[in-house]
Amino acid sequence: MENNDHKIDEILSARNGHLYIEECDTTKLVKNFGSPLFVVSEQQLRENVKRFSSAFSQFWPDGPVDILPANKANWNTAVRTILSEEGAGADIYSEGELHSALQCNVDPNLISVNGGGKSDQMLKKCIESDVRITVEDLDEPERINQIAKSLNKVAKIRFRVKPDFPNLWKRTDFSLESASIDIGIQVYKSGIPAQYLETLGKQVLKMKHIELTGLHFHGGRHSNSLWYWKGMMKRYAQLVTHLCDAWGGYRPKELDIGGGFASERDPHSKLGERENTIMTFFTYPLELAMYGLTATGRYKVLSSMIEKVMVKMPGTQKAPSIEEYAETAVSTFRNTLLKGGLNLDGIRLQVEPGRGFYGNTGIHLTKVKKFKQQTKPMKMNWVLTDTTYFYLSGGIYEYNFHDFRIANNVNGTPKHVADIVGHSCYADRISPLVKVPDMKEGDIVAYLDMGAYQEVSASNFNALPRPAMLLVNGSKAEVIKRAETIEDVFSRDIIPERLQRKSQKATTTEEDAVAEASKEIENA
Repeated sequence: MENNDHKIDEILSARNGHLYIEECDTTKLVKNFGSPLFVVSEQQLRENVKRFSSAFSQFWPDGPVDILPANKANWNTAVRTILSEEGAGADIYSEGELHSALQCNVDPNLISVNGGGKSDQMLKKCIESDVRITVEDLDEPERINQIAKSLNKVAKIRFRVKPDFPNLWKRTDFSLESASIDIGIQVYKSGIPAQYLETLGKQVLKMKHIELTGLHFHGGRHSNSLWYWKGMMKRYAQLVTHLCDAWGGYRPKELDIGGGFASERDPHSKLGERENTIMTFFTYPLELAMYGLTATGRYKVLSSMIEKVMVKMPGTQKAPSIEEYAETAVSTFRNTLLKGGLNLDGIRLQVEPGRGFYGNTGIHLTKVKKFKQQTKPMKMNWVLTDTTYFYLSGGIYEYNFHDFRIANNVNGTPKHVADIVGHSCYADRISPLVKVPDMKEGDIVAYLDMGAYQEVSASNFNALPRPAMLLVNGSKAEVIKRAETIEDVFSRDIIPERLQRKSQKATTTEEDAVAEASKEIENA
C-alpha cells in the first residue's frame, strides 16, 4: 500500500491514513473523549507567541514589542495560562475577560481593556488592577479621573482613535452589504471619532489622576491584503503625528496597532454574500427561466450545476504570512511616523491579534451520523454530523468556509459533492457543496483553523449540550473544558413557585381521580 504520510502544517500531519495533531491520533481522541470535540495545540500556542514577537520586533527597532492576543477569540483559562507563561499580554473587552486575564497571571502592564460603555464598577476594577484602559467614550476620561481620585491612584489610559480612511476604497469582507472598507470602519461602533480628539486630549493631559500613555487603533479583518494594512497604517500614523503636534509636542509611551491579521488558510467570508444557499448562488431569475423546461429537465440541469459549477474547495486561497503582515504594517507605520517628525526612541509597539493568532492552534472533530443521498428529483448528498453550526457561531456570522479533512481517511479520493451538515433542526449547512470521499457512519470530519472565535461562540440551540475542549501537548491530551450535560443546559432555568404549586396540585388531583376510579372498579 502506498505510503501517503505527510505534514499538513506545523502541528497537523497525515499518518497511516489518519489525521494527527501534534503526536495525537485524532480518531483516538474521539474514541477516548467523545464527539464532537474542540482540540487546541499547546505547541502551536507557544510557537505563535514567539513567531508574532519575532516578526513584529524585526521591523520596530525603536523599543519593545508587546503581543496582546485578543481574549475574546479564546478565553479558556488553560489557554490563557500558557500564553501568560510565554509573556503575552491580553486584549480585553468585557469584565469576564478581565477576570480571566487577571486570574491567569497576565502582567497588568500588558492588559488593554477595550470597549465602549464601561460601567463605573468596571473602571474601578481596572484602576485597582493597574491595567491600561482604552478609552472609547467622550465622558469616560472624567469618570476615570474621579474614580482614580477616590482611590488615590493615577489611572493609565489611551484613546482608541477612529481615523478617516478615504484611501481604503476596496470592498470590506466584514459586511454583507456592498460597502468600502472606509465606510465599514466608519459604520463600526468602536473608537473615538477624530473630530473630538484634539480637544479631548488637551483636557485629559490636565487631569491629575490620569496618565495618557499612548494611542490605540484596531481596524479589524476587513481584508486579508497587504494593500489594506499599508493604507490603514499610513492614515493611522498621520493621525498620531497630527495629535502629538496638536497636544503641544506630546510624546506617547506606547502605540497599539490592534489586529485583523488573517490566518494563512483564511476561511473568513469565503462563502461569499449569501452564496451558501442554492437559490441565490446562481440567482433566482435563472431558476425562474428554467421553469420553461420540464420538471425533469430543470432538476437535471440543477444536478449538473451542483456537480460541475457550484462545488466549492476550501483552503485554496492563502493569506499573507505573519512575517509579511508585520513587514508591511510596521514599516509603513514607522516610516510615516518618522516622516511626521515623531521621535520613536523607546516607544513600545503593541499588537492585538485574534484570528491570525489563535486560528491555526485548534481543530474541531465531529463524527458522521449518516451519509444521506438522493437521485430524484435532483441529485443531492448530505454528510450528517453530530456537531452543529450553533457550536461554530463565530464562523457562521462571518460566512466562514473552513478547510477540513476526513480524520480516519485523510488520503481518501474525493468522489461525491455533498453538504456537510449539523444535527440541529436548521438547514445547518456547515460546508455547502464540497467534495468528499465515500462516507459512512462513524467517519470523523476534522475542521481546521478552529482556534479563534468558534468554541467561545457556541450556543445551546435545540437544548444541545456544548462540546468539551482538549489541550494536546505531544502525545498527551487533557480536558480543559468539560462537555456540558443536559442538566447543565437547564441549570439556569427557574420555575416560579406558583407554577410548581399548580403543577403539584394538578398531579395530586390526577392521582386522586385515578384512586377513585380504582375504588369504583373494586366495588363493582
